[in-house]
Amino acid sequence: MQSRPSSLLPICLLACLTSGVAYGQTTDAQRETLVIQARQGALDSSIDGLRTLYHQTRDGRVREDLVALLVRAERHEEALAVCDWCQTENYSDSELANLAGAARNAGEYEQALEMFRTLTYRDPSNAQGWLGQTLVHTDMGNYTLAEVSLQQYTQAAGSTTAGLEAKGYLASRTANAVQELDVRQTLVTQDPNNTGELQAVYRLAVGLGASSAARRIMQSNPEVFSANDRLWLTYYEGVTDIRLGVHTDQPSRVRSGLEQLNSVLRNGDAPQELITIAEYDKVVALAELRRFSEAEALAVRLENQHGQLPSYVARAKAHALNGMGRPKEAAALYENLIRQSPAQATNPDDPLNEGLFYSYADAQRFRDADNLLKEWTASEPEQRLDFTQTVRIDNPNYQKVLLLSVLLDSWRGRTDEASQRLAIYQNQAPGDPYLWLLKGDIERDRGWPRKAEASFQQAAPLLPPNRQEASHHGVLLSRLQRGLWKGTTTEIAREIAEARPSASRDDMAREWRELRAPQLSSSFERSKGQGSGTQASKEWTYEVLFEGPRNDSGSRPFAQRIGQFGEFEDENLYASYNIAGYEWNLHPATVTLAAGHGSQLNEDFLALAELQYAPTDHITTTLGVELNTTDTPLRALRDGIHADRYRGELAYRHDERGAGAIGVMATDFEDSNLRQSVYGYWNQTLYHLDRWQVNGEIQASTSRNDEIEASYFNPLRDASLAGVLTVNYETPIDYRQSFIQSFSLGSGRYWQEDFDSENTWSIGYQHSWELAPTVNFEYGITRERAVYDGVPEYDNVISAGFVWRFL
Repeated sequence: MQSRPSSLLPICLLACLTSGVAYGQTTDAQRETLVIQARQGALDSSIDGLRTLYHQTRDGRVREDLVALLVRAERHEEALAVCDWCQTENYSDSELANLAGAARNAGEYEQALEMFRTLTYRDPSNAQGWLGQTLVHTDMGNYTLAEVSLQQYTQAAGSTTAGLEAKGYLASRTANAVQELDVRQTLVTQDPNNTGELQAVYRLAVGLGASSAARRIMQSNPEVFSANDRLWLTYYEGVTDIRLGVHTDQPSRVRSGLEQLNSVLRNGDAPQELITIAEYDKVVALAELRRFSEAEALAVRLENQHGQLPSYVARAKAHALNGMGRPKEAAALYENLIRQSPAQATNPDDPLNEGLFYSYADAQRFRDADNLLKEWTASEPEQRLDFTQTVRIDNPNYQKVLLLSVLLDSWRGRTDEASQRLAIYQNQAPGDPYLWLLKGDIERDRGWPRKAEASFQQAAPLLPPNRQEASHHGVLLSRLQRGLWKGTTTEIAREIAEARPSASRDDMAREWRELRAPQLSSSFERSKGQGSGTQASKEWTYEVLFEGPRNDSGSRPFAQRIGQFGEFEDENLYASYNIAGYEWNLHPATVTLAAGHGSQLNEDFLALAELQYAPTDHITTTLGVELNTTDTPLRALRDGIHADRYRGELAYRHDERGAGAIGVMATDFEDSNLRQSVYGYWNQTLYHLDRWQVNGEIQASTSRNDEIEASYFNPLRDASLAGVLTVNYETPIDYRQSFIQSFSLGSGRYWQEDFDSENTWSIGYQHSWELAPTVNFEYGITRERAVYDGVPEYDNVISAGFVWRFL
């Protein structure tokens, strides 16, 4: 009995082996059945069946098929999770290839790289392993390693379509468009029916700006491209024109590109994605063409529709805001763009710092502009490497910062320093046209239009033939400023209509419009006392002057109303005048003729004639005759005495900081009194930096009168000398708009024959609102000590005035 188990052992072993083989055959049969189902389209049910079978059997072949089907179904995370306890070495080559691809598609690049490397460790000639490493290294940005892996793949597999595609992918990731185009063209040559690669070649041609080549591809393969593709091509052609026009400074190309964008936007079948990006690029084109209000309105709408604007669109919006006179908003945009991309602040081709600088300057944030230039200068070497990185060339940004520094000095009030620095730069580079243009701009600002015109003319032959508009416009503006309107205005009108969009054209149009505009001005002064000055008898005066629009010769009509009121010996004295006249511009002379009639105390005819002659930027002479002058004292008019005045003046203007004049005047009263006067004054800016300005004025006068009995102030001889110091503080409100507070303190000495000399003084405070270009108004109060027949008087003077320009 004990020998039976031993005899049964072979039988049991044979039975187990037989059942194991049967079970394996059953598993293989089930696996093959499920794989066939997948081939017939039942992919999901086949995957479910293989997963159940794998959980039952843990069979490696089942797992291999399950992984393959999951990858085929693009269920990459599930494929990676089929055997999360397995080690890399547990997988077959087929599984590794599938799982590595799944890991790459799931973004698990390190895991994918490990699996592809395992394939090449097992077999260095495994082409699939090298190809996978090439793709993953490219995904990870390891482009050098990708190049090495691609070379290994080529050695293992030779030239294949997969290798060309990997090379094209690497070229696209490294922005090597030329190499990518070469690869894609090779693929299309190998398989002309490969529509995907054909479309890729088309895309690359468009990206490289080869719009004509892209259109040939589209026309040669009409079946590959839809109407939608043709719309996209029109968009790309438009964008190419806009970008080339911007970089080459050709507004005509930008205008052509804008027309193409508009044709896309007018198409009712254009997809929303295309409409959006076309409108983004339209903002850029409008801003470049200086159609600022349209660009800004479109940018605002797009921002409301789609949220934050792309940086290049925000940049165009900032440019438009600057052009519209809204520098505060523009500066905020530029600052935000620089925070997002600091390298763009000093981009050699188009630095954001330049736009930010002009925004600061226009907003009168001069200290911010100065700090910006200092930081910018510190980061810019005098020379830099060219695009080949082998040759050193002059750094355009460094030159730009130097010129902007000169401009800033001039705008801050340091005009002498700006001119001196510019002279040094011109000694170093006398043939630089932009230095001559800058010199002309500064000279115009300083009130030297003839010198400015000469500087602009110096720049013209040094500029390229298609870049001379800045010089030409500078010449025209200089002529307009010095009064040479005849012929100039016709040329300005033509330039505004025909010249390409530019800052100089806009400046010229603005100045011409403002100088031609009619304007209404008025002034009022109220004082209390017998006399508010050494020869005054009036207690209040007002004047209203309307000047008509200038014609093409710079001439214009005007009308004037003058009113006066005073009290003497408890008697109210009134006089008023209505005057009409015409100002003839006979450059360099100006002739003014006017006539009118008085009322109340002066009901007689009055007339005036004046000749001004300005032969240079510095000298102006004036001769004038006033019959029944409006400056006749009210007390003389009360006594029935009228007066005629004759005067001559020689004025000298050194620059924007200093100017003065000397003059002689004779007033012939009807009571046989002849008042002869000599006067002189000099105004000088003693300090000017940013918002602060200190001005000084010296005044001197003397007069001689006939010895007659007169109720009006009539000293036999008198003389006065006075000085006034004025401190101004300017608070910017907006572009070209400021609030200025002025505090003045004056002191002097007055001498009158038969009386002792006396001290005079004044102290005043004034507000000025400069709301250019339309309105300026001011008001102030002054407390002063004057002298009247040896008797000191203390007077409060209230004054106000405004200028309203009709634009």
